[in-house]
Amino acid sequence: MTWHEVWRKHCGSLAEHFPPSLGRKLAVLDLGIGPGVSGIGILEQRPDLWLVGLDFSAEMLRHARRYLPLSGQQFPLVHGDVTHLPFADESFDIITHHSFLYLLGNRDAGLREMFRVLKPGGHYVMLEPNRAGTVTVVPSMKGPFQFRLSMLLWRVFSTGFGQFARDELRELLHKHGFVWERLDETLDGLGFIAVVRKPSETSKE
Repeated sequence: MTWHEVWRKHCGSLAEHFPPSLGRKLAVLDLGIGPGVSGIGILEQRPDLWLVGLDFSAEMLRHARRYLPLSGQQFPLVHGDVTHLPFADESFDIITHHSFLYLLGNRDAGLREMFRVLKPGGHYVMLEPNRAGTVTVVPSMKGPFQFRLSMLLWRVFSTGFGQFARDELRELLHKHGFVWERLDETLDGLGFIAVVRKPSETSKE
């Protein structure tokens, strides 16, 4: 459903909100990577990154291992739980995910772990479903039928798990210590791209 250019490029658009590498490869953790499409799209946009993909589903990771050779990209895939991330403190410059936080049953535990493994000053960039969006935009969205169908299913599926209101997402991230930077609507209002960061060690924020 997501293995096509439009979806891959949209996943890759998250990288537009990453900071510059400044002479070294930034370490990126892509959570809920599923069949690998998000990580592939991100590296197509930013080949200067070092990316690790993590997913709780071993079946999804098997799909990802099949897609990676087709894409020409290679990166480590880790079977793990976001509430107990198998990484040391302050391991990553960037944490990112596409349609992941709304699925978490224990968001507080997941966000605590994300905060722990993110470096001081590091960025957290995500795409999540917007509660204020409307499914009526789907027929007029640009892209192949496969993309529009995936958007319809995403909207219906996310309704069951819980979409985010703007202020609700802001408050949740602030509660866990993240400093707000920006929030933009995307996918014709069906989603948000939110950018926050972990305060630097010397920050007074």
